[in-house]
Amino acid sequence: MSHTTQSRALTTAIHVVVMAKPAVPGRVKTRLARKVGPDKAAAIHAAMLDCILQRAGCHITRDEAPISYILALDETLVEPGQDLGDLDVDLPVGWRVIPQGTGDLGDRLGRVWQQLGNGPIVFLGADTPDVPSETLDKVLPTLESADVAIGPVADGGYWTLAAHGFEPSLLTSIDWGTSTVYHQTVTAASQAGLSVATLPLWHDVDQPADLTRLHDRLHDATEAAFVRLRSRLSKVLNAKG
Repeated sequence: MSHTTQSRALTTAIHVVVMAKPAVPGRVKTRLARKVGPDKAAAIHAAMLDCILQRAGCHITRDEAPISYILALDETLVEPGQDLGDLDVDLPVGWRVIPQGTGDLGDRLGRVWQQLGNGPIVFLGADTPDVPSETLDKVLPTLESADVAIGPVADGGYWTLAAHGFEPSLLTSIDWGTSTVYHQTVTAASQAGLSVATLPLWHDVDQPADLTRLHDRLHDATEAAFVRLRSRLSKVLNAKG
């Protein structure tokens, strides 16, 4: 679904936010863990998170406006008293870490958005590390053509949600974790009078078959972040235990 609206140049500060869990064995990628075990599943999650952090900083950029890069971590998985900055995350230069808070995904997205000032924002996740470079390059230009830009994934969710300003209607009454998330979000935007631009569909990594397909897609990749991800995944999957 796509509506057009008057071009809205992005000249104010933009936040690019990766929403993610820390790589805690047994608490992340639980469907993968049934196949490969909790330690390998956590290592796979960490590798994918590293990849999207590297790639977002390279491909979601803007000369005309300052951009801040933020990793919003689910601190409910962190040991009591542990500082978010002490987690084993290979944070690129220029990124900072903030907490997501509690509640469902809509609650946490809204809290992060308001914490950062309610302005233009691009949300990403760790489950879609290999979104094509040309697609990531289009996120901000696409947002200039609409109030909201959203990129669906094959299972019915989305790999990115971007908007010019805080839109709580996009985050409430959504059945998170189901195959209806993308369509419910587009409907909510339409009902709120917001124009929507749709980015290309991609694939997330939740099930063992998804991981196999990711590994196949990376086979001939030359982008540095993809080469690193491919190497890390191979080491994890080939490791004993």
